[in-house]
Amino acid sequence: MSNPITQEQIKTFVAAWYRALDNHDGIEECYPLLAENGLNMQFPDGDIRDYAGFKKWYDRVTNLFFDENHNVVSVERAGGTDSDPELQVVVAWQASWFEKPATKAKRTSLDAVQTWTITASKKNRFGIAISKYNAMAKPFVYAPGFARL
Repeated sequence: MSNPITQEQIKTFVAAWYRALDNHDGIEECYPLLAENGLNMQFPDGDIRDYAGFKKWYDRVTNLFFDENHNVVSVERAGGTDSDPELQVVVAWQASWFEKPATKAKRTSLDAVQTWTITASKKNRFGIAISKYNAMAKPFVYAPGFARL
């Protein structure tokens, strides 16, 4: 039996995940943060079940969105086990995107309630990988005056 995943490990890992997304890190740097088997991710534009699906999604969003900021509001355990905890993550996300032939970029600012399941992993320095990820566990709460996805 593996050691329980600590709250400090979780907070460090969650921050690293969003930093990778904000910085548009290379796909090879993102894969170690994801479980290889049983991956199940839900995003507004579709579900992901494997690395190939993640790459397709990641390539699309990193070529669409820019000036991204994910600010972690809270990370709480919401069930699961000591070695595979379920989390509720609230993140404030801001991003811009440009759609031709528009003359200006659009900017969104929203709070997203996400549910994650993480598992122990030896693939990265955090000792954790995402196995389940629902980016829209609850409807997005948009800041007034910002664009909607």
